[in-house]
Amino acid sequence: MFAFFWRPPILDLDPRASYLKGAPHNDLTCLPERVPTMAEQPRAGIIGSDFERLVTEYNKALANGETRPISAICDGTEASACESERTFRKLLDAFPAPVYTTDAAGRITFYNDAAVQFAGRRARLGTDQWCVTWRLYWPDGTPLPHDECPMAIALKEDRVVRGTQAVAERLDGTRVPFIPHPTPLRDASGALVGAVNMLLEIDEVEQVALDGVQVLIVSDDIFMAADLDLLIDEAGGIAVAIAATGSEALALLGQRPIDATLVSLPLRDGHGPLIDALVRQNIPFVLHEGNEEQVVQMLGDALTLRGRSNQEAVL
Repeated sequence: MFAFFWRPPILDLDPRASYLKGAPHNDLTCLPERVPTMAEQPRAGIIGSDFERLVTEYNKALANGETRPISAICDGTEASACESERTFRKLLDAFPAPVYTTDAAGRITFYNDAAVQFAGRRARLGTDQWCVTWRLYWPDGTPLPHDECPMAIALKEDRVVRGTQAVAERLDGTRVPFIPHPTPLRDASGALVGAVNMLLEIDEVEQVALDGVQVLIVSDDIFMAADLDLLIDEAGGIAVAIAATGSEALALLGQRPIDATLVSLPLRDGHGPLIDALVRQNIPFVLHEGNEEQVVQMLGDALTLRGRSNQEAVL
């Protein structure tokens, strides 16, 4: 069971925040070396920190005019911006938790497969507002109108919302308690252009052992790679290979079975094709930044959620 007494610090995702000032040119195909992280978090916070990292990077790209809202249609006039948007979409699509995006009016513009499994339905893009769920309730069972949900509050008040809980009802009547993470997205002028949300179920099964999982390690730091190899081994997994570059890792994918991949930040040139391949082959991957103690649980989260998604898709 998750320990949901976690109250993480609210990250200032305003593009005018001090840690973004003077930021170098940012391309979402290559995340920068320094990204705000949250340490000493319970298991839910491990996925949460990756979510915060991705959203922070996307907001930085929006603030620098290097990308556009995910709802935009690429017309060929801004190839680099469109590529950054597509990269962010791919990362969200492969993210091991339900995520979705909206425009500034709250209309749903994107959701991943995990969000479909979570909600038990496919939201209507461009029509449904505020949340991908069918019905919502407060934890005490009181109905929660969609236009009063945390995502609606985040958009209407243009602020990050954390520390709340809600309950989603699926079409089959089952109810799922969860914690939302709605986060506004702003353009270079600071204007609200949409938001992104992650929905973390409160009731999850712990999985801390890797039980023979074959892991590919991608790191250009030999000492980091050796530490990760040891951690995977101690958790019962198998580090089948270590690649120093994205191209080396890409070649290894075609040579041996890979159940999951660990990719050390910062991403380098050439990692884009690797991420594309991992998404296409449905191989869970984890981006991590020097936080070895959490790696095993991060892998467990990714494998569990991806496995559940695959099982439900078959059913």
